[in-house]
Formats: sequence, C-alpha cells, structure tokens
Amino acid sequence: MTDSRPFRLVRERDLFTYAGLRRTQIAELIKRGEFPRPIRLTEGGRAKAWLEDELITWQRQRLAKRDVE
Repeated sequence: MTDSRPFRLVRERDLFTYAGLRRTQIAELIKRGEFPRPIRLTEGGRAKAWLEDELITWQRQRLAKRDVE
C-alpha cells in the first residue's frame, strides 16, 4: 500500500524557520545544487514552495556534515 498523504509545502516566507538563511543565500545554494529546488505552484505565476521532506533531508545532511568535521 502506498502512502497517500499530501506533501507538506513550505512557502518562501517560512523558509527561514527551516534553513536560517536569507533568500539571497538560499538562491545561491540552489544555483550550486546544495539546497532543494522549489516547485512552482502555478503556471507562469510567482508563487513557489518547497517540499518539507526535502528541507528536513537537507537539515539532516548539514547535521551529518557537522558531525564529521
């Protein structure tokens, strides 16, 4: 059986809670492939969001890196 729960979306205004970074810093990390990419919520619109699961995975990766440094 597959999990049919909806994905939890995090809007840009709430991203600081997960990353502790400013928008410009997040944009740079996305360009370098070091932060999850957002999804567009509408075609041609500006609204975008991140999947909470991907943000949590990113947090865990940062913690793991910290623990080996």
